[in-house]
Amino acid sequence: MTIKKRFLISYIGGILIAWLSLFAIICVVLYVTTGTIPTPNVLYRTLTQQRSLSKEEEEAYISLRNIAKKDPEQLINPTQQRNDLLQRFEESLGIVIRREQEILYYSEELVEKSLKVHFPDFDKDNLETRGTMDNAGRMYRYVKFDFYYNDLVPGSILILKKESNFFEFMTKWGAVVIVGILFISGLGLFFLNHLQKKTIIIPLENLGEGMEQIREGQLANYTLEKNSKSVVEVKQLAEAFEKMQKRLVESKMEQKKLEQNRKELVANISHDLKTPITSIIGYVEGLIDGVADTTEKRQKYLKIIHSKSLSLDYLVEELFLYSKLDAEALTFNFEKIDVNNFLVHLTEEFQLGKPQVNFNFATKHIPAIYTLADRIHLNRVFNNLFENSLNYGKKTESFINRNSCF
Repeated sequence: MTIKKRFLISYIGGILIAWLSLFAIICVVLYVTTGTIPTPNVLYRTLTQQRSLSKEEEEAYISLRNIAKKDPEQLINPTQQRNDLLQRFEESLGIVIRREQEILYYSEELVEKSLKVHFPDFDKDNLETRGTMDNAGRMYRYVKFDFYYNDLVPGSILILKKESNFFEFMTKWGAVVIVGILFISGLGLFFLNHLQKKTIIIPLENLGEGMEQIREGQLANYTLEKNSKSVVEVKQLAEAFEKMQKRLVESKMEQKKLEQNRKELVANISHDLKTPITSIIGYVEGLIDGVADTTEKRQKYLKIIHSKSLSLDYLVEELFLYSKLDAEALTFNFEKIDVNNFLVHLTEEFQLGKPQVNFNFATKHIPAIYTLADRIHLNRVFNNLFENSLNYGKKTESFINRNSCF
């Protein structure tokens, strides 16, 4: 699964978990307090029933209840006194008077058909005097008083107060609100996904593309696109990748140079090997063909063959040494060496083979110098320096200065 999909699933999962957790907490709290499943209507009724009556509701209820108790017929007769009383209460309330199933009176804002359908049942003991009811799609809180007319016909007084609270709003517009919230959540999700894509996904894709090009060998041709809006971790990764790319380019160039040097070295050694081999073959053929017909000539030929063989052995050892260096298999045995004594011994040994060479050292008033080195390999280094000085330097200027070597 891609990082982009993982981010998307994480965002959606986070939103769903938050919504479900909030909903579950509200449901549990309401179920514990009310004892019923907390649907919007049930919750609305519960809260409205538990809320105390307003001053207007209480005054209207007491006044109309007293009339119903003393002289209920006044509620039937549309006298001026009754009408004035009802109109005073109807400034903020709704009034309904019922006789059996017939609605004798209802306020103008109410709908008679809906009242007949949703009117609460008659309760002669008036045990449940409060509740909520729907009237043409509007939710009302009511206070009810049931009584009997003089002819023992059941009657009811209903005092209604229109509720414009959150629950009524949710009853009407809950679906629209939920859709709106989901739409806003979707926009937020899209924005976060776009932000993550711009700051994380795209830079990582560029890094992946760069790695693919490096795998195909296109080191120097690839340039990493820098994004200033990337997150800190991705920037650090991009910087590390860029350093790695530069290091690989440098390493590849260095490897090419080493490879070129190795080829030149092998070519030179091959050329140097060919020279003594050719000489040895020539002198051996001379001996076979009887060109050296005297003892002195044969001795001369044999000395030359021996000298060329030693040169050939030296070149083979050099080639073996270069092979070890190339394979990084050469071992060193470091020891503490007195440089002064080492150079004296080295030059004396070199002069045994070449008595015509003269060494002059400027060693006076110079304290002893010690170093850690491999004696055998260091000996080889100085022998090469001596040989190169003799072979390629001017005869009058060939010298070794101790102070210049250390």
